[in-house]
Amino acid sequence: MKIVLSWLREHCAWTWSDEELAEKLTMSGTEVESVVKTGFALDNFVAARVLTRDRHPNADKLSVCQVDDGGGVPRQIVCGATNFQVGDVVPLALPGAVMPGGFAIKESKLRGVESRGMLCSAKELELSADSAGLLLLPPDTVPGAPLRELFKGETVFEIEVTPNRADLLSYEGLARELVALGAVPADRDVIKPDGFTVSGSFTVTADAALCPRYTARLLANVSVGPSPDWLRARLAAQGARAVNNVVDVTNYVLFELGQPLHAFDADLLQGNQLTARRAADGERLLALDGREYALTADDTVIADAARPVAIAGVMGGELTGVTARTTRVLLESARFSPSATRRTSRRLALISDSSYRFERGIDPAAVDRALQRAADLLVEIAGAQKTELAVQSAADHASQRVVPLTVTAAPRLLSYTVSAERSAAILTALGCQPVAADGDTTQWRVPSYRPDLTREVDLVEEIARIEGMGRVTGRVPAGVAPRSKADQQFDRERELARALCGWGWQEMATNSLLARHEGLLDGVNLRNPLTADHAALRRDLLATVLPCVRLNLARGAATVKAFELGTIYMSVKGGRLVEQRRLVMVSAGLDQPAGWDTAARAADYYALKGALEALTARFPELKLPKEFGAVSVSELKRHGLKVPVFAAELSLPALKQPGPEQFVPLPNYPAVRRDLAFVVSRNVSHADLLKAIRSVNVSELERVDCFDVFSDPSGVKLPADRKSLAYSLTYRSSERTLTEKDVSGWERRIIEAAKKAGAELRS
Repeated sequence: MKIVLSWLREHCAWTWSDEELAEKLTMSGTEVESVVKTGFALDNFVAARVLTRDRHPNADKLSVCQVDDGGGVPRQIVCGATNFQVGDVVPLALPGAVMPGGFAIKESKLRGVESRGMLCSAKELELSADSAGLLLLPPDTVPGAPLRELFKGETVFEIEVTPNRADLLSYEGLARELVALGAVPADRDVIKPDGFTVSGSFTVTADAALCPRYTARLLANVSVGPSPDWLRARLAAQGARAVNNVVDVTNYVLFELGQPLHAFDADLLQGNQLTARRAADGERLLALDGREYALTADDTVIADAARPVAIAGVMGGELTGVTARTTRVLLESARFSPSATRRTSRRLALISDSSYRFERGIDPAAVDRALQRAADLLVEIAGAQKTELAVQSAADHASQRVVPLTVTAAPRLLSYTVSAERSAAILTALGCQPVAADGDTTQWRVPSYRPDLTREVDLVEEIARIEGMGRVTGRVPAGVAPRSKADQQFDRERELARALCGWGWQEMATNSLLARHEGLLDGVNLRNPLTADHAALRRDLLATVLPCVRLNLARGAATVKAFELGTIYMSVKGGRLVEQRRLVMVSAGLDQPAGWDTAARAADYYALKGALEALTARFPELKLPKEFGAVSVSELKRHGLKVPVFAAELSLPALKQPGPEQFVPLPNYPAVRRDLAFVVSRNVSHADLLKAIRSVNVSELERVDCFDVFSDPSGVKLPADRKSLAYSLTYRSSERTLTEKDVSGWERRIIEAAKKAGAELRS
């Protein structure tokens, strides 16, 4: 939110510098993100009155002017603008001036005619974006007056207000905060609402669940037109666009008191009634932004007797807006349900200053005060006449919350002592009131604009914010926190990640949100998504990892070998949500780039399978997925991938903590290696043959490696329906050196077992 300091000074006074003020606000929890100083501060820029304007003798589009710059002698200037005439007062850059862009002004000749300076536009001076011609100053401006005196500008803070502090979204609320920090409150008239009646031609009804309070006042004889200069300047500094005096007053009060308002053209409302109700499915509304919105039963609208005329808490309707022809205004001030406003605002992707405040919760006591303030301003600047009619819904009585505070609470929680008198002064400055005391405990009534204060610790936090969080000293925890199951799972997952990284895989961390699931029973869609492409929780990790693969390949990465440890979300029977931890591994491009001694090897199924087998060997609780390998062509096309991608996604059970490492000494005896090749039917897998070899139960058989697979579709070297699997068998004994007789005997047994499995020894 932008804060104009000159406006803020109307509510409180301080002696701090801008830097000190920013520091105090930031350290109290309201971060000042930026400080912008507007206006004009350069030297050698003055106001000048145009005395004469003649055509340039050598250029049709230039004029030769004599101007009065306050020096007593006319100054000749060549100018290309056309929007001024003799007698106008305009900005003049004297020789020696340096333009905001760094260009130095000096005396020169333009098309043979001497020019002793430059007349300037607002854009050239960076005072606005208007570049249509010279900036025309007020006619009574004294020639020679420095522009830095005419455009003193404003100091504007950009502050970040946390969602629980909606009371700071106004000048009145921020002034309360500064008073607690040491500023002096300004002497301002208290806004006392006039009495309300329910009689009159207009009637108002409201669904109390959607709109706890709805008030309106009818103003007659309103003269709609431009706002006075002070109001337009105030809104411009705030970053708001001036529309007309009625709309500008509603915006002014919104920023001043934090209460959104809306003005209807009363003569365009049908049936002399307004209702705050749920929209009907299919109802539509043309809003003030020129767009038509389709409404649902989840939306709240303000409707007259025939149709919706505003989206409650978000934006008014174009058909009943205030225009130059308006003479009667129905001024609305209400309090709408924060959740309903937020839901509608997010669904329609329509965020306004009003919805921003309503969805955070406004002060119930400000509804009537804001209506009174706006009505008084319209009487003053638009000649409005308050009629006898003032209508309201059922009265909204804000609950009076009382929170206890013990004397020992602050020192116990903050590690330093704050006197009872100082604590009381801080809470009183923030709007709290003591209502009862019982020994060491005082009961404090919380103001209606602070719904976030509900517990004793909240009051202590307020004391700490104002007293200074810098006084809180650090304390070293005694002892060591016990290691929970979550800690153990996290540590084991990190061990898994380190193993993969050590094998050349890179870890990814992707967003768990993606586009809305359509027609999926187990999909989890968000009720209030921030954007359309972040509207649902992922059902699998591959959906969010594949876009990253595409991005890396598009940026020139030759190799993508990546994994992610993440959570997926599913809806099961009964609407219950389930979360599961998963591991996804993806490879694309090259599995290994070319080296001086090796050829490049593309990513393939076998490389992925080898990594999975190594992983499951190191982490036995992991199970190979039933399906893994090449990602389907349709899935690749959906994500814009044009190269093969190989992927596997594994469930992560409760990972077991490994026992102590066992030392295995180096073998004392040599190994014996023998190679065997078997011819089998094409439908016999490596796993089947390996099982047959291992069934012999030779304890000395240390390793079995398949190093070659051969087939011949032509049938010349091998029948077309057969294939050859070649194995390297490694034998070793831990007790003695093996003999030829030992190995030959085991080989015969292995060959016999293979034959029973349908294999033949290849000669």
